[in-house]
Amino acid sequence: MNDPRSKALAVLGRHLSAINAQNVLSRAVRDARLVGTVLTLADLRRMQPQIERGLRLFLPAATVATVLAEFDRAFVPAGPPRAQVFPIKAESDVSEARLAARGLCEQLGARRVVAQKASTVVSELARNIFMYTASGGTIELVPTAGPRPKLLIKAYDEGPGIPNLDEIMAGRYRSRTGLGAGLLGAKRLVERFEITTGATGTRISAEVDL
Repeated sequence: MNDPRSKALAVLGRHLSAINAQNVLSRAVRDARLVGTVLTLADLRRMQPQIERGLRLFLPAATVATVLAEFDRAFVPAGPPRAQVFPIKAESDVSEARLAARGLCEQLGARRVVAQKASTVVSELARNIFMYTASGGTIELVPTAGPRPKLLIKAYDEGPGIPNLDEIMAGRYRSRTGLGAGLLGAKRLVERFEITTGATGTRISAEVDL
């Protein structure tokens, strides 16, 4: 049961009927002004005040406190998220790295729009590795918790390098395959972006403030 919505309903369902559990969750989503049907872990942590109000319509205060404690155990990570490394050799590797980036952002409490931004950057960099290098490469995700959480995204490969890098990063180059747009777009989405390239490969370091 990895889906956050299903986990939330399971917690609520231990104390409410299935119908009331669904009503409490749906009302909390509406009151929190969340858009879409997919809930993230960060969404559920931010929704706890709305969920608490809904629970108080059905349960005594002591039981409400018990349910909220169960939410904490279910949705608050036990420890800081760890760095993750993804070899990029196939299309499926691109998706795996993108989803992992979103998950790390959620663990660190990032807003949905920020998590989407970070996962887009990872997708662009991983796709460039997959499309433009014969031997593939690596995406490394390094989360930093604390008062100002960040996600450091590293992309490196041993491809032929990018001969017209300056032209690409200045926005003067557009290839039919979209290499220029992908790199430049990734740079515009992050707070810090560094890239080096040469005959032995390309190294990119990008940092997103969460």
